[in-house]
Amino acid sequence: MREARRHARLGQLLTESGAITTAALDHALREQRESGGRLGEVLVSLGLTAQEQVASALARQLGLEFAPLADMILSKETLLLVQEPLARRHQVVPVRLDDGVMVLGMVDPLDVVALDDVRRATGLLVKPAVITPEDFYHALSQYPGDAVDRILGEIHAEAPVLAEDSLESLQAISAQVPVVRLVDQMIRQAVRQGASDIHVEPQEFQTRIRYRIDGLLYVTMTPPRHIHAALVSRLKIMARLNIAERRLPQDGRIEMRVDDRDIDFRVATVPTVWGEKVVLRILDKSGAFVGVEKIGLLPEDFPRFDGLISKPYGIILLTGPTGSGKTTTLYAILNRLNRSDVNITTIEDPVEYHLPGIAQVQINPKAGVTFATGLRSFLRQDPDIIMVGEIRDEETARIATHAALTGHLVLSTLHTNDAPGAVTRLVDMGIEPFLVASSVIGVIAQRLVRVLCRRCREPYQPTPETLRGLGLDGAAGGDLTFYRAVGCEFCNRTGYKGRTGIFEIMVLEDVVKDLVVRHSASGKIKEAAVAAGMRTLRQAGLAKVVDGTTSLEEVLRVAFVEEA
Repeated sequence: MREARRHARLGQLLTESGAITTAALDHALREQRESGGRLGEVLVSLGLTAQEQVASALARQLGLEFAPLADMILSKETLLLVQEPLARRHQVVPVRLDDGVMVLGMVDPLDVVALDDVRRATGLLVKPAVITPEDFYHALSQYPGDAVDRILGEIHAEAPVLAEDSLESLQAISAQVPVVRLVDQMIRQAVRQGASDIHVEPQEFQTRIRYRIDGLLYVTMTPPRHIHAALVSRLKIMARLNIAERRLPQDGRIEMRVDDRDIDFRVATVPTVWGEKVVLRILDKSGAFVGVEKIGLLPEDFPRFDGLISKPYGIILLTGPTGSGKTTTLYAILNRLNRSDVNITTIEDPVEYHLPGIAQVQINPKAGVTFATGLRSFLRQDPDIIMVGEIRDEETARIATHAALTGHLVLSTLHTNDAPGAVTRLVDMGIEPFLVASSVIGVIAQRLVRVLCRRCREPYQPTPETLRGLGLDGAAGGDLTFYRAVGCEFCNRTGYKGRTGIFEIMVLEDVVKDLVVRHSASGKIKEAAVAAGMRTLRQAGLAKVVDGTTSLEEVLRVAFVEEA
């Protein structure tokens, strides 16, 4: 009963602060009764609020400090007050020392066992503060790890052994402790830095290891060439690949726990002139559960977005190039729509993240399971919502159209530059214009832009010529302040930290449907959609430049779409 009253008070604090609505709280409480868990965790998993809002409310409820760590760099001396294994086990991190009292950031500030363990280990008085799980992992990434140079030195001492190239030698050296530690450090460092991919590339005189962070590749280490075979063999053994096969590409998978998170790695090898190149795609399972409030929607776009995904039937298409965040947005939508009274089924290529309560199917062309055949079979499974990873051909498009017209909500993706281009693409695939107009209820085009580092971004006044070129000349743009990237220790000298989405949300109003039926060009459809209230990608990008989220250069790099 005491726990139930505590949860009720937390919900009341969140509703009073405007973080959630009463309806959202009721929905979360029903979900909690069915699935268990803490109220705050349920609210975040349903995408109804953010971790920061829950942690802040919890701190107010308990009369503790809320310590936002996202923009903090903790000193090495402070971090080492609590050793990393202890910090990881209890999800705590030392924030600072106040007159001999250690302020301890805690994901669960009611964990008395954690407090006792930290007091015994440090001999200090401990004052708890509330932090978010996301901030805990950010702080954990700042702990000093094994020095790569020291590991490479240990490997160099065994260079004569590592130079052997036989199968037996590769099996032996890939299991040696320094090689294992180097691979472990490479993977752990990539996850902690938020990388999406690891590239292990053989070159003539060295091995180049690069991480893709926020969409761009950065060189992180360059081990000597003679250990490349050992690194590749270790990764292939972890991915259960054939280390004796070096002439053909191979694909595998690694599952690991890194910092108490379950991480999947899709491993792909390919032979090159200097040896095998390996790329690991990092799939953080916790990264799938992103609330729609965190994908980057502007406040003015929320009503259009919510209104669109709340429709009971029709097709919603997400468009954009590879790597533009479409999958993350799809999962955010599914997370928002996922309720016990709704039957959701997905068909994906591949299934990257597992969503509880949702039936997910992976395509398998060799077994005859394609997007089209899977979608056709779904219609016999009494679905309410269907997610199709991608509409690639006329057959899939036609079945999706039929599903939408018979009372199902269908979510899918297309590769087009903007939202109006999606409806014309369906027509080009062979779907009759009147069927497109009747079935498609909305299209969301998106791009990802890097977010300026708040610690080092530099303000400047754009020139009148720049403003005129952006359509912001005159009184509207006279007093604007833009920001440019600089670079500091916090952002690894890149000037950016994280990415956010910019969106073009086209709702198919009657005037737009009429143009689709008349087989109008995408340019005319775009004009009508803008007149009906659609914000273009160009306008969304400039809005994030004006509010200081990103730089003009970044928007021009990835997201600038010329007006028709």
